[in-house]
Amino acid sequence: MKSFRFMSKLIVTMLAFVFCWSCQEQDGLVVAYMNASTTRTKFVQEGDYMARSLKSLGHEVIVVAAEDDDALQLSQGYELLEKGVDALVIVAVNGNTIAPLVREAKRRGVSVFAYNRLINNAELDFLIAGDNAGYANLFCEAVLEKSPAGNYVVLGGDRFDMNGLALLQHILDNLKPHVESGRINLVYETFIEGWSRERAEFEMQKIVDAYGDAIDVVIACNDPMGMGAYEVLKKNGVHHGVLVTGQGAYQDVVQSIYNDGMFMTIHHPAEELGTGAAKLIDAVLRGGSVTDLADSYTFNGAMNVPTLSFPSVKVTKENLEEVLIQSGVYAREDLR
Repeated sequence: MKSFRFMSKLIVTMLAFVFCWSCQEQDGLVVAYMNASTTRTKFVQEGDYMARSLKSLGHEVIVVAAEDDDALQLSQGYELLEKGVDALVIVAVNGNTIAPLVREAKRRGVSVFAYNRLINNAELDFLIAGDNAGYANLFCEAVLEKSPAGNYVVLGGDRFDMNGLALLQHILDNLKPHVESGRINLVYETFIEGWSRERAEFEMQKIVDAYGDAIDVVIACNDPMGMGAYEVLKKNGVHHGVLVTGQGAYQDVVQSIYNDGMFMTIHHPAEELGTGAAKLIDAVLRGGSVTDLADSYTFNGAMNVPTLSFPSVKVTKENLEEVLIQSGVYAREDLR
């Protein structure tokens, strides 16, 4: 439904100024996609579709990746400004330390889009975001249906990432009435630095040492953390029947779900998200009304940033065939 509303808004907005553009020939612009790291599969896949779509819309695209080094990302950004780019689309390594680059970009008249991760204390043209409240609902609805009572663990994302903060808070809000009723015992909840599998494994081992096999649900907020937690449970022989979640639909996690290991993940359809983001970026760069294109606003310490959130899909063994195999994301042989 949100995708439909976005496309409807986009069509109306573009019709409002398409006549002007038909009256004069305009060269495409240079858009730089600044990925946080080539190890972030979600951002690589969506970025590929975004770049392809932007090129089809007449723009030149430059892609760089900072390998989770915020100093390197700053350096890359200043180099791009010197090359004369017209827009930066940034998956920020650090939403605070990247702000000086954004301020310099705006001083030079360069448009800046934050992609998935909010950039704080700087003027932005747009935030293209995931739906953290929606993700929390997907996690909680799935595990509560299967395990409405018991001992729960929540492994959140990085506390310095807006998504990590928001997602954990939405999960806790969803669980609150169940905790207050006494049906759920929230035995442990924490942020995981860098959304890291290794850190999640370390935390999960502490939990297993304390609670043994008395764990019913582990809500892990991304696939690497979920797989790390599951492997710790398995190594300690206490994984049977524990519901473990993830986010990202990585192949190893989908394979685990297919083979009755992990319980669920959240799939972000890369082509839909990347292409949708490209159309939004194109519309804004061509003068589209951000008010018409946004579905909400996000305060970043300096302004209320126009925001558009894209929905994603819950994947369990019950709908894995339809969502990931029939759609061609994975072949059945990939999951055996």
